[in-house]
Amino acid sequence: MIQRGNQAVLTGDIIGSSRLPRRQLEAVRSSLIRAVDEVKRWKRGLVRGRPEFFRGDGWQLLLTDPSMALRVSIFLRASLLAKGIADTRVATGLGAGSETPFKRVALSTGQAFVLSGHALDQMTQYSRMTIEVPKSAGPVSDWMPVIGHLCDALIGQWTRRQAQIVCVAIHPKEPDYQDVARLLRPTVSKQAVAKALRAANWHVVRETIRGFEEMPWAALLQREETPSKSTEAERQPKMVVSAQTTKNG
Repeated sequence: MIQRGNQAVLTGDIIGSSRLPRRQLEAVRSSLIRAVDEVKRWKRGLVRGRPEFFRGDGWQLLLTDPSMALRVSIFLRASLLAKGIADTRVATGLGAGSETPFKRVALSTGQAFVLSGHALDQMTQYSRMTIEVPKSAGPVSDWMPVIGHLCDALIGQWTRRQAQIVCVAIHPKEPDYQDVARLLRPTVSKQAVAKALRAANWHVVRETIRGFEEMPWAALLQREETPSKSTEAERQPKMVVSAQTTKNG
């Protein structure tokens, strides 16, 4: 079966993977899989296929709703930080999809895959998170990477406990502090939740996620782009790189 339409592709690699024992690296992969399983419960059909892993430390995930990409990216990182075992870089690409085999996301092609893979390749040591959209989206394409960098600056300061609480608070239904306190295991007080989320600057992250989800992505990603022949030639190899190659953390 084939999926077409606007998509979000998350491509990442586990940070410091070369220093992790094999058992711990497997635990990180398992943690990511469990986090993706949780994301699948947020919205039916949101995740297409299953997360793919490459060369030990690389991974890739396909979302059918681009507007959910930032919430999912932050949740995946928070889920790892909450376990205290590792962190991951995440490069998100939003764009039109092409051919996407449901069972093998890694064999897919399309604009979102190209942008995501290229963004990870170009990521520097100064940030662990970025977002790329087509240049045809206008000024949005210039400040989206900055959104990723700013979110990363806040995430990088979270303690393990703060990440654990964010993992509950970030649900799309946005539970209030009382509900978050009740859903945590073991349960805690509403005041403890409020204090932890305040220290994590959660209100800033939450407002950023809301703004991202309110963007008119359908219209922005449908704008036509007319690249030159040379640009097309440069991009074509990236369709392979984005699906097959990630950097070591």
